[in-house]
Amino acid sequence: MTGSPALYLKWRPTTFEDVIGQAAVVDTIQNALKAKKTVHAYLFSGPRGTGKTTVARLLAKSLNCTHADIAIRPCNRCRHCVDVADGRFLDVVEIDAASNNSVENVRDLRDKINYTPGQGNYKIYIIDEAHMLSGAAFNALLKTLEEPPPYVVFVLATTESHKVPATVSSRCQCHNFRRISFADIVQRLEAIVAQENIVVDSKVLDVVARQATGSLRDAISILDQLVISSEDLLTLDRAQQVLGISDDESVIKLVQSLVAKEAAQGLEVINLSVDSGTDSTQFARQVVRFLRGMLLCKTGNLELVDATEDLLVSMRDLAEKLTHREILAAVQAFDKSARDRRVSWQPQLSLELAFLSCIQPWDKASSEKSPPMRLQSDNPVPLQIKKNDPTKEPRMSRPEIDGDAPDISELKGCWKELITNSRVYHRTLPALLEWCNPNSIESETLLIGVRQEFAISKLDTVEMRAHLEAALTATTGHALRVQFHHNDATNSQDDLDISEDGAVAMGVELGARPRERRGEEVG
Repeated sequence: MTGSPALYLKWRPTTFEDVIGQAAVVDTIQNALKAKKTVHAYLFSGPRGTGKTTVARLLAKSLNCTHADIAIRPCNRCRHCVDVADGRFLDVVEIDAASNNSVENVRDLRDKINYTPGQGNYKIYIIDEAHMLSGAAFNALLKTLEEPPPYVVFVLATTESHKVPATVSSRCQCHNFRRISFADIVQRLEAIVAQENIVVDSKVLDVVARQATGSLRDAISILDQLVISSEDLLTLDRAQQVLGISDDESVIKLVQSLVAKEAAQGLEVINLSVDSGTDSTQFARQVVRFLRGMLLCKTGNLELVDATEDLLVSMRDLAEKLTHREILAAVQAFDKSARDRRVSWQPQLSLELAFLSCIQPWDKASSEKSPPMRLQSDNPVPLQIKKNDPTKEPRMSRPEIDGDAPDISELKGCWKELITNSRVYHRTLPALLEWCNPNSIESETLLIGVRQEFAISKLDTVEMRAHLEAALTATTGHALRVQFHHNDATNSQDDLDISEDGAVAMGVELGARPRERRGEEVG
């Protein structure tokens, strides 16, 4: 006894009118069919589950449908339409390019093309995941795509159109399938639920539509999974448990903790959610979706937010308490967490790191004891300097220093970190600073010893001093001037050629570090 088919197979569109969210593509193909101006090759591209293969099959049905009225094709009643739907029509060939991607497969296809149709008027070749074909296979297909027999139509379907060679796409009529809107997915799910007599909490369909991220097939598959897991009424709690997602209240509490800089409360929300069975990746995506809604509210694009009225109110209220940059930084941090697959052994860790990285820059107590952190990244922001006026001292915003200047031992302890951070300000600074050592601090000026004259010649300029002082401030939290002097202890070393067009200069530009010369032994 065979079971009933999956919902996404049962509810696959059987006419062009049933196709959801692809009006532009459907109208173009239907108009071409009515005018008898179909082309010999099509390229359907777009995200998964948006109807590429479905439309290809409808095109195959229409070209071979025997109904007298072209406008009604496919009729789904004639023998040809029924056979195509059941997969028995010999003149419709579907090829999975993921497993048939060699040049031999294409050559075999090319040889069979010369045989005339056995049942209908056209032979249709649907090549799914076409981007998986090898380069040799694409080359073998080129001539056939350009000048196939008049009874052959190719349909190439792909989710990655950028991997299809231009020589191939230029021989096809290209149609781009777009992600299906949230409203269209919900509407389709409501129709399926009504026809299948499924009792579902109305909020469940919203959750399913959001989880599908524009793929109708994914949405129907998720609904099928939820229906099987529930015996009676499919509730929101049951759906969240099966999908491993959290309720909106937990997301709101976490963002409220982020706004209030309450580290303990935020970490508690994260751990309670994960301990209750919420998938950390799904939770991070929910937070990103909520923060994105806040960002859209902040920019005045409320119509772009797919959310309930209550959720929208929360987004607007919380958005008023943060700046654009703070919201953007939070979106970036949690989006990175959602894509992180390296901490599965401790699922909540990436969420905790994302949360703490967002609130630490706002924590005044911690900023007094540690270097200030930026919202957008862990790297310091490069200093913008106009090079057309080298005599003008660049203006820098210097934070006020509380108390005395830092001890020289403190600077020596973080010197390696300073070298690493300096790359953001100028790409040659790390290589040049390898020749330097902090010697002493006098009157808020850091005296730096340099072991090579060439390094001093490169460092002791208005521009490079400004870059180094900015990196110093960002790393240590202290605003200091810098002054360079040559270390006598290494005077015996010969100066290296570091002219602007010299080989050493080119190496330093690429991040290399010149190696000190060693004296030759005489023996």
